[in-house]
Amino acid sequence: MIYDLAMIAQLAQRCAPEVATEAVVPLVVTESAGNTLQINVNKGPRVQAASVAQAAALVRRYMAAGYTVDVGLAQVNSGNFARLGVSVEQAFEPCTNLHLASQVLQEGYALASRSYAGLDAISATYSLYNSGSMTRGLRNGYVRRVWANAAVTGAVAAAPSLPVTPPSGSKANLPDAQAADSPRWVVGQIDASVEVFK
Repeated sequence: MIYDLAMIAQLAQRCAPEVATEAVVPLVVTESAGNTLQINVNKGPRVQAASVAQAAALVRRYMAAGYTVDVGLAQVNSGNFARLGVSVEQAFEPCTNLHLASQVLQEGYALASRSYAGLDAISATYSLYNSGSMTRGLRNGYVRRVWANAAVTGAVAAAPSLPVTPPSGSKANLPDAQAADSPRWVVGQIDASVEVFK
């Protein structure tokens, strides 16, 4: 199934409320263009499935052959499945997939915000999501594509983000006033009017 922007935004608000919808939607558009059965065999062939059962069988086959595989709306990498406690089939479920992506993004942001602030921290987070490196995703053009999609999808994703409790240890990364006065946290609000790359 292919989700349109409005469906992706609604799903992000419901299933990944810990991260700003404005940060999740362009990531999903970049990763899968809304295709819930999207499969990317890293350093391998392109494959397409017609059902979750077929997709899971393909993913298991490539994992058994030593490949890592990105799956679903947010292209969550198979290297995260055991750590995040999900099966291959569960990783294809759209809500679960976005929840897993939000966990990976939060972990990345916690790491990136130690070295960067503001939009730079968000860019480093996207780079980590793509490549496991805070800079490789900038060099390979991935982060640029996410920001370009953010500019296009911003109006659709601009629904208010849901407040949540911060992840453990995140208060230290918030500005003093915000850390003292608010237990609410999101990865960041993307302002599509900001030119990130000059």
